[in-house]
Amino acid sequence: MTHLDLLVIGAGPAGSALAASMARAGASVMLVESARHPRPKACAEYASPRIVEELARIGMPPDEWTDAAAPLSGMELHAGGRTTMIRYADGRGARSAWGVDRQTFDARLASHAARSGATLRERASAVRLETAAGRVRGAWIRDHETDREELVTADWTVGADGVRSTVGRLAGVERPVRFPRRLGLVAHYAGDDGPADHGEMHVGAGGYIGLAPTAGGMLNVGMALPLDGVSGNSRSRFEAAIAAIPAVAERLTGARRVTPIRGAAPIGHRVSRVAGPGWLLIGDAAGFVDPFTGEGIYRALRSARAAAEALRSGGDVERGYARARRRAFAAKTALTWVVQGFLLAPPVLAHAVGRLEERPGAALRLGSALGDLRPATHALTPAALLEVIAP
Repeated sequence: MTHLDLLVIGAGPAGSALAASMARAGASVMLVESARHPRPKACAEYASPRIVEELARIGMPPDEWTDAAAPLSGMELHAGGRTTMIRYADGRGARSAWGVDRQTFDARLASHAARSGATLRERASAVRLETAAGRVRGAWIRDHETDREELVTADWTVGADGVRSTVGRLAGVERPVRFPRRLGLVAHYAGDDGPADHGEMHVGAGGYIGLAPTAGGMLNVGMALPLDGVSGNSRSRFEAAIAAIPAVAERLTGARRVTPIRGAAPIGHRVSRVAGPGWLLIGDAAGFVDPFTGEGIYRALRSARAAAEALRSGGDVERGYARARRRAFAAKTALTWVVQGFLLAPPVLAHAVGRLEERPGAALRLGSALGDLRPATHALTPAALLEVIAP
């Protein structure tokens, strides 16, 4: 039986970042991944500018990952016949978002965790938690190759295994997603001759389509569509959604889909709490609302940092982590819900897009808040909101 300081389930950005950070600090860490890297991932592949700083914190400078990512100057937002460009800046000037190739990006993060001292176990899954005296003490790990199970005990067990988190389910904290209920579909296209220096977001009736150039000349086509009360298989709904937005259909004319259509439903994840005796949830496993604002990868990395700081503090890890998450995410979550409100009212959204096009300062403020380069509270003040919604 193996005993560790930390057992991390899921080797996506959150899990690999936490494993690397803790291993670099001298902890004994095992990182468990159900697939084998590189593996496909249903993701919009659009990351906010601040991933640069978060990756540097765990010892990954830009030259270790930017060849697997495309720098993007911003996101061109289309709604109700109006268009505006959402850009990003901090105190030093303009910043780029990133169109990342998740297969390569995730594989490099997992390899970095292993080089940092973590034990990486691929093709293995947690099947049940081990508890004693009301505290999680590790997990039983099933090897996919041999089908054998092994108990791995740990001081802390971390669920970084996404929106279908086994750790969250076994801890009994998963909650249903009641709003917004959307179906997410994504595929890669080659041969697109559209702009490669920025992304596009096209909002249509009941949903939206995002276009994100990634490394190697690929275009990520991701969409969020109404989940309830609509029939059709994934392919028919994917193709119908493209046809329903002429600008997207025109851009993809001549391009070819080169990957299967992958999906998730409902988009989003809810949990009643993010920590308990002996366990933590990070990344998507800890809950998220919707990918429209494009902060998922940054949020994963930032939640890993919050978990690492709490684990290294030597104090009340559960409360410390919960407090750190509130400080890091509360205002941004509020801003995300405001954006969801606009998505529910297309005429209001179209008006807001028009206002932002007329007011570049307001658009830059909003973009920089969405890009995690300035506090989200700056975009939530009454004055900032009036700039966007006033007649």
